[in-house]
Amino acid sequence: MRPRLLVLLGILLLLASCGRESGQLEPPEIRYGRDTCARCGMIISDPRFAAAAASADGTMALFDDIGDLLAYRKKNQPDWAVIWVHDFNTQEWLRAEDAWYLLSPAIHSPMGWGIAAFASEEAARARQAELGGELLRWEELSTRELTLPAAH
Repeated sequence: MRPRLLVLLGILLLLASCGRESGQLEPPEIRYGRDTCARCGMIISDPRFAAAAASADGTMALFDDIGDLLAYRKKNQPDWAVIWVHDFNTQEWLRAEDAWYLLSPAIHSPMGWGIAAFASEEAARARQAELGGELLRWEELSTRELTLPAAH
């Protein structure tokens, strides 16, 4: 092969390997109706509210409600490398810090925390217009003093 072609091929291989570092943590596959929440022990059944976290070694913690993840984190202070939440509309995994959150008593999440995550600000604002509530980013939500509604 020509030297330029070899150099180009080497650069392409290097760029491809940068896209995914080895050992990169991926969101879990939740077995709905079977897997249980790390905080409350309830079966995880609604993907719109499911959340997960992983430590650097890949140990996963699953949650049936974003509020349960936050309460577990506050109480246990785990050393998580990454946290994921599901987009309320698509049920696709999102990194927690990338999502927009709607906190509203009109959101009926599994454990009653009233938190839904959205991939975009527009989607979150559209649901807020429908349900009311407060729009937050992860930094605000994760440091907020949340209380579970009295019914729980």
